[in-house]
Amino acid sequence: MTTNTARADSSSPNSAQSSDLKESNSIANPSDEVVVYLVDDQQIELDLMRRWCEKGGYVTETFDRPEVFLKCVRRDVIGCVVADLRMPVISGLDLQKRLVADGLALPVILVTGHGDADNCRTAFQQGVFDFIEKGFDADHFLSVIGKAIHQCRRDQFEHEVKTSARQLIDTISPRENDVMRLLAGGATLKMIAQQLKISVQTASKHRTSIFTKLGIDNEVDLYKTLRVADYDLNAHDVDPQDANGPAVDAANVDARLNVANE
Repeated sequence: MTTNTARADSSSPNSAQSSDLKESNSIANPSDEVVVYLVDDQQIELDLMRRWCEKGGYVTETFDRPEVFLKCVRRDVIGCVVADLRMPVISGLDLQKRLVADGLALPVILVTGHGDADNCRTAFQQGVFDFIEKGFDADHFLSVIGKAIHQCRRDQFEHEVKTSARQLIDTISPRENDVMRLLAGGATLKMIAQQLKISVQTASKHRTSIFTKLGIDNEVDLYKTLRVADYDLNAHDVDPQDANGPAVDAANVDARLNVANE
């Protein structure tokens, strides 16, 4: 069977950003291009899902062979994948595994007429976005797709924020990195000076340089930036509780964590 591609006349409705995400001026909004990939070895099922997507205003690309889909799927779009669970050669679960292995984070919705608890459990443990049984109506189908696209937008935005934060952190020098780790751990300039055997003035200059490079104003923002970047405070050589220096105040660390979570 050949691959079929169908496109709706109108674009997909915009998904609202999650309320707990705050866009930075340095982060571009996710692409507005939205594609729903439909993958099923039964043409009648593809045609039905395509018509529903078009009524919902979604652009679709349909494939009756998952191996062809894997060669054609694009990395530069927002969207989701709706795939039949039971297909010859490559099942829906295997398809999702291959997407993850290829670094494609598109949410996958699995469709089957043979739903059971084991399949559902395996699908969710594997990271499948949702699992629906054939016989669903158009409203439910479009609702699940809308949620998947919203999740895709959120994931892409978080990825861009993390990438940006890591790029900024990469501009920090090794000595500034030592200071930064201690600052994020709650150490005062005096404690940092004693720990690193430098003057308080030098520690202050390093702090100013760090804040300038990261585009922040205070230690709480520093902690937030490091948390977003998945920066490992324990992966570096300087020990804030070294016997030759004062211990970091654990209460300061807890306070920063509480403020960053607000």
